[in-house]
Formats: sequence, structure tokens, C-alpha cells
Amino acid sequence: MQEFLQLTPIQQNILIASIIGDGEITKLYKSRRKNHSYREHFSKQQEEYRKWKISFFDGLLYITHKSCCVRSPSMSLFTKLYPYFYDHNGSKHLPTSLLSYCTLPHFLSILYMDDGSLCISARVNAQKKKIYLTPHIYLYLQCYSPNELELLKQHILEVFGITFRLSSRTDGQGFILKTTSVKDTFRFLEMIFPITQDCLSMHYKTNWQKRLQQEELKCCR
Repeated sequence: MQEFLQLTPIQQNILIASIIGDGEITKLYKSRRKNHSYREHFSKQQEEYRKWKISFFDGLLYITHKSCCVRSPSMSLFTKLYPYFYDHNGSKHLPTSLLSYCTLPHFLSILYMDDGSLCISARVNAQKKKIYLTPHIYLYLQCYSPNELELLKQHILEVFGITFRLSSRTDGQGFILKTTSVKDTFRFLEMIFPITQDCLSMHYKTNWQKRLQQEELKCCR
């Protein structure tokens, strides 16, 4: 793990969150390369976000535009990280022993921007002519088991003071994480915004004032 410890704390937090989220550790060209590498597919609409993300890594990660991928060279860093994220069958699991490194808001920011959404429910009070908007943070981590999500939920509560709950789904392993109180939703957004404010393409998720304006326009149509 020496290579991992040589990364800055910010890089460690972003990398762990990325592999939990959209990224993967893979071994391409098995016949020619000894080590694993990092790979992360993205849609064209998310290219600006991926550029922003890799700017933290001083060239360790790069983008191949033709295939819309974030990649790394083949290197021992990812070979040594592989068993923390994958079992012997190659199935992804939560790297519980690495969560102790995930103490910066960068961890939550990447986990959310990779695999989360800001969902807003609207309630109309016709008598008072008012619309009430209730925001929730969802982390779509249904590829992980309920037990793993419980561990992640507890980690986020202990380190960041934000409460998530398990919410059932019909896909994956059946559960995701979501905030159930407005207080926790706003605490989450306030915590990550100093990190994400210069990632303009993700403001629909991270900038509450901008998102509120968008929702108000929808309700007025």
C-alpha cells in the first residue's frame, strides 16, 4: 500500500470514492501487462465533470476522448488496491478497511457526483397558493449488499454527521442510501459545495440555489 499512501489525502478520498462509484480496476492486455489499471466510462454530457475530477491527480489519470473513458497507466498501485474492492470472483464490494482514509468532504462529493442525485418532491397547497419543495439526496449504490451499505451509512454518520437511511429498490442488491430529513440534505450540500463550486457542469446537483430556481420555474409553467 506504499503507493496509495504516497497519494495526498485528497487524492486518496477521490480515488476511493471513484472506485466505489463509476470507476473500476481492470487488467487489460492480460498477456502483456503485469499490473492493473483504472478505467471509468462516462457519457459525453459528463466530460467536463471528469476533466474536473482528474485535475486533482497531476497526470495519474487521463481521458481518452474517443472511447469516453478516464484511464490510468498499468501500475502496481491498482494491482495492490484490487483485492480491497473485488472478491475472488471479481465481484465488486465495499472497501471497508479503506474507509478510515475517507474523512474529507471530497469523498462525499465524488460519491454523490458519480452515483447520486438531488431529488425534489413538490407539494401544492392550493388554498394558500404555495408550493412546498422537499429535497433528498440519493446515493444509487445498489450494487452493494445491505450490510455493506449499513457500514457506509454508519461511517458517514460518524465522520460527517449526516444521517442516511437504506431505501429499497427492485434492482441490484435491493437497496440504496437516501437522506430522509431536509436538515441532513442541506448539511450534505453545504459540506460539499466548497469542493464542487468550480465544477459548473454539476451545479444541478450541488448548487441548491440554482436548482431551486430551476424547480420554481417548472412549478410556474
